[in-house]
Amino acid sequence: MRRDVGEYRYAIAGLLLYYVVTRLVFRAFCPLVIVTGLPCPGCGLSRAVWFFLTGQFARSFSLHPLGAFWLALLLYAAVRRYAAGKRISKGLCAAFVILCIATLGLYGYRMAFVFPDRPPMSYTGRNIMERCIPDYRQKVLGFFRLYR
Repeated sequence: MRRDVGEYRYAIAGLLLYYVVTRLVFRAFCPLVIVTGLPCPGCGLSRAVWFFLTGQFARSFSLHPLGAFWLALLLYAAVRRYAAGKRISKGLCAAFVILCIATLGLYGYRMAFVFPDRPPMSYTGRNIMERCIPDYRQKVLGFFRLYR
């Protein structure tokens, strides 16, 4: 693990810097939220994992139904890499791809049927597009309401 941290130290430092700057300037972390105000496919995922780990399963599922699957897959990958000392297999990579596709599919469903009525699938104001385009908020919310 120490070798991996050393190898990716600049990426880790860049991510930490990005986190601090975006939190201070925009009060958000997700670039999609910062730019468009729209939730991303992973919106609610961190909180869902936290609630799952603390035994609040219904709350976890309501925030992101795939949170437990992401947690299980990441834990398996970490154990395989650091405890067993094995490389990431093609099967594990395939599982990550399948979970990414499922996450994108769930995102499409949630944007069509949940947005913007229920957090975390809600519109975030004061984003960059809203500051640049007149009536941006009304246009975005009107578009999603129109196609329901």
